Amino acid sequence: MTTSPANVALLESWQLSLHGKAPRTVVFYLAEAHRFAAWLSENGRPATDHGDLVAVERRDVESWLTALKAAGRSQSTVRSRWVALRSLYGWALVEGEIDANPLERVVVAKGNAPAPNVLGDDELRLLLKACAGADFYARRDLALVRLMLATGLRVSETIDLAVGDLDLMNRIVSVRHGKGDKARVVRFDAATASALDRYKRVRARHRFAGLPWLWIGYRGRTTRKGVPTLLASRSAAAGIGHVHPHQLRHTWADRWLRAGGTEGDLQRLGGWESAEIMRRYGESRAVDRALSAYDAINPMGQL
Repeated sequence: MTTSPANVALLESWQLSLHGKAPRTVVFYLAEAHRFAAWLSENGRPATDHGDLVAVERRDVESWLTALKAAGRSQSTVRSRWVALRSLYGWALVEGEIDANPLERVVVAKGNAPAPNVLGDDELRLLLKACAGADFYARRDLALVRLMLATGLRVSETIDLAVGDLDLMNRIVSVRHGKGDKARVVRFDAATASALDRYKRVRARHRFAGLPWLWIGYRGRTTRKGVPTLLASRSAAAGIGHVHPHQLRHTWADRWLRAGGTEGDLQRLGGWESAEIMRRYGESRAVDRALSAYDAINPMGQL
């Protein structure tokens, strides 16, 4: 993908203003800006100077958005590319590179995020069975998977746990650094407490038993990358296809709501700041839960 020297200089200067963004975001923004410049050149836009990012007008942006939709791009994809250009032209206006922002009155609505997948009861039984065993790694993996399923802990929260964060007698785990560095406590079930107890006993004989972190392995502390790896291995052995760690959190939320748990308690236990985000976690089976609730309530009963 090539672009003019003027565009390259413009984008290099814009990149300097993105120092506060995540590296992955910066790479994405720049790639989309180059992609837009290439589209302009290929389609003879702007009319005054083909491919020139500075000469872009609102109608050029609208034509580009129309082309994206015609090419079958999802609403979320279209919006993400629009966000990248909004950043570019917002900066260019402030810097005096342009007199008017071509995106000023161009709005792209958010796409509807797909409902997250959850694991069914049969899949969960197969996954837990695949973790069964008396060796160190079997006990560790079973305890870890059960804890994530029982509490909805995020991967980052799970691997950050210290041995002392567990209270097996009261079935409580203390999350010291949740999202936004907020602490909370979460309860787990008796079977998970037993799995954790068995893991702690075998952990006490491990060569890295002196480390403060709860989860350890061959090289020491279990890392954030280690959890997806062990889960992929166990789910493959279970024959249920690839399972990603966050899917366990989705499943926990769905099972909580299916059992009649309240959204308020779910939000507190799960550490969500936004109820809107929290509700997505039970969205995939919301219809099934509503239909079951109808039968339980039976509004036409006794008639």
